[in-house]
Amino acid sequence: MNVVAPLAAAAFDAACAPVSSLTLNGLLAGARAAAIVGSGGGAFFDRFAAASPEASDGAPNPLDRFTARVATAAASEALAPLGVSHALYFPFDWAEPRIPFQRLGRAAGLGAPGPLGLQIHPVYGPWWAYRGLVVVDRALPARPPIGDGCAGCDAPCVGACPAHAVSRAGFDVAACHARRMVAEPCRLSCAARIACIRGPAHRYSDAALAFHMAASMPNRLPVANRLRVD
Repeated sequence: MNVVAPLAAAAFDAACAPVSSLTLNGLLAGARAAAIVGSGGGAFFDRFAAASPEASDGAPNPLDRFTARVATAAASEALAPLGVSHALYFPFDWAEPRIPFQRLGRAAGLGAPGPLGLQIHPVYGPWWAYRGLVVVDRALPARPPIGDGCAGCDAPCVGACPAHAVSRAGFDVAACHARRMVAEPCRLSCAARIACIRGPAHRYSDAALAFHMAASMPNRLPVANRLRVD
């Protein structure tokens, strides 16, 4: 987990305010800061696939369970000896309160979701993911804004999408899913994502990309009409 972005309580609360009454103190009494945690590149998935019991135990949501296990252990190992109270929340946990990870990412300096519907990291491009939020009762040192990976880009992802689902106006989820239901290689790969100019050295392996694409197949997720980028 090599993407870490700290947010003070005030910044967290301001990011959540337009969409919910969620506050950092509501997640942990006495909370003073939080760290958004993500993984960039393929190392996280490779470790999961090669060495985790979750990858082969046959139970549902293996990567989510692996993420929860290793993040919980890492946070406890790092923070418990320091006497830091903490709580963890995950983007795949649909229980309330829902954590608006993309809004928090914007508060940490990421750009808005681009034509792919993703927030493009300036280093890792589209080859990264939010993994969790660690809330703590201590202040955390600030870091420079992450940056907007779409800034100054001519958006080759738009022309690379055979479903015409990728556009600067927003990502058309229904068009993407309709194509994936009937045509290869869209089912288990993504030409538009591969066309992104940011972070090509960090591209997921074919196996990792196929895993994530299979997990997002239309029969597993509700289909929205369109995600806007503004």
